[in-house]
Amino acid sequence: MYHHLQNVFSQVTESSSKSTTFINSNTTGLELLNDTNIKLLDSLGLATVYQPLEREIVKIMDIAYQSMNLTNSFGTFPLSNLTADMQQKYRGIPSDQDIDKRNEAKSLLEANPYLSFIGMTFPNGDTYFSEPYYPSHANSSAYNYGYRDHIIGALESKHPYFNNVITAASTGKPLVVLASPIFSGETVNNTMIGLLALGFNLKQFDNLIKSESLDLNDTRLLLMDNNGTEISDSEFNTSKLETFKGLQSIDKARSGPVGSIVEFINGRNISVSYAPIDITQSKWILLSITPN
Repeated sequence: MYHHLQNVFSQVTESSSKSTTFINSNTTGLELLNDTNIKLLDSLGLATVYQPLEREIVKIMDIAYQSMNLTNSFGTFPLSNLTADMQQKYRGIPSDQDIDKRNEAKSLLEANPYLSFIGMTFPNGDTYFSEPYYPSHANSSAYNYGYRDHIIGALESKHPYFNNVITAASTGKPLVVLASPIFSGETVNNTMIGLLALGFNLKQFDNLIKSESLDLNDTRLLLMDNNGTEISDSEFNTSKLETFKGLQSIDKARSGPVGSIVEFINGRNISVSYAPIDITQSKWILLSITPN
């Protein structure tokens, strides 16, 4: 409906809250919304979609921190020797090696439909394994991902690191990944021995956005990354990802507050409510767009 956005906007009204971190990336205890934030989001028509989004992201973040705290099997790594021949032939270890870790990854994927894959890499970015084996591992066009932002960020920060939308090497589809460092002990002062890679299932997030918008009439819900690239869209007739980098509401959401603004888009006044979802060092941005 509002695919082609103009670069000139006119601000008419605005309301916002004080900046609040809804997901605390600095500790293992992730903070959920309090009553005040829920009421604010509810007044903007965003609470019912924001809360399930946050809940699923918290689950994925918990898996990342568990590997850092050595409370799942991914904290012990590796068990199988990765040879140069395996890298060339299998792009990691074969499907019949390190079965315990593969089975734990499969169980987590089954329990967390908002994950598309779980993988482990060495600190240099070489793939150890990825599940599901097809297509995540076997169909990959490379075995080293040391150039990816999520790998570089996790190595440099020694904390979980989240990238913006990229193109998956195994499927060619849009993908976002959370990388979490794995240490030889329970603190970041220990040697980093690998990284856990958690791929987000963007189709599942898209289904959530669409289901929450069914009773909203002319209101369009959008979920996008920190760059303003569309992740999910409540409109059913879109066939490709869009970018909304020109919106003032995107810039305001990046700064932290939840709020609303009226923007002038394609000759019309459009009410836009926005809410940032903090994920480690980055944000996702939830928008609700309604013609006045």
